[in-house]
Amino acid sequence: MNDSVDDGTDGLAGLRVMLVEDEDLIAMLEEEFLVDLGCEVAGTAARLDDALAMAHTLEADVAVLDVNLNGALSYPVAEALRTRGIAFIFATGYGVAGLPGTLAGTPVLSKPFTAAQLGDALRATLGTL
Repeated sequence: MNDSVDDGTDGLAGLRVMLVEDEDLIAMLEEEFLVDLGCEVAGTAARLDDALAMAHTLEADVAVLDVNLNGALSYPVAEALRTRGIAFIFATGYGVAGLPGTLAGTPVLSKPFTAAQLGDALRATLGTL
C-alpha cells in the first residue's frame, strides 16, 4: 500500500529550474510556484544577456523562459540550453504561433498559468507524467 500523499510535487522534488522572466511580480510568483512544487530555483534572470550567461554555465535540469524580455526574444537562450541538453519551456502570453521553425514543438505554457499547470508542463517536458 502506498501511503504517500499527492501534494502535486510528484517527480519534481529537487528539480533545479532556471527561471527567465522580466516582470518582477511574475518572477516572484513563478518562484513561489516552483518552491511549492518542490523545485529548487537554480537561478533567475530578467535580461537577455544575463539569461544567456546563465544558459552557458548554470547547472539546471530544466528552464522556464519568458519569450519576450523587454523587447528581446529569448530564443538564443533556448538554443544555448538545447546545445547543453537542458530541457526548457516557453512561458508566454503570445502563444506558439510566433516560434521560429528551429524551436517548433517546444512546450509552451500560456500566461497566466497556475502552479498546477506549471507542474504539469515540467513533468511533461521531462517525461515524468
